[in-house]
Amino acid sequence: MRSLEDLNNEVNHLNLEIRRLLLNKNHFNKGLVGKIAVVATISDYRERIVKLQREIRQRSDNGEY
Repeated sequence: MRSLEDLNNEVNHLNLEIRRLLLNKNHFNKGLVGKIAVVATISDYRERIVKLQREIRQRSDNGEY
């Protein structure tokens, strides 16, 4: 089982990747297919973040450190 610190680090990394994708203007110059790929990637990252945050909350509420 991963520690809370590892889970928080993964959430931070995913948030950083989302910011990088949104701020990199070159990702949106690839046409429609490229734009859809970026949006799909961001959606996948956000789903992973939600799952990780849920796990963090559950473990924090149970007092597991």
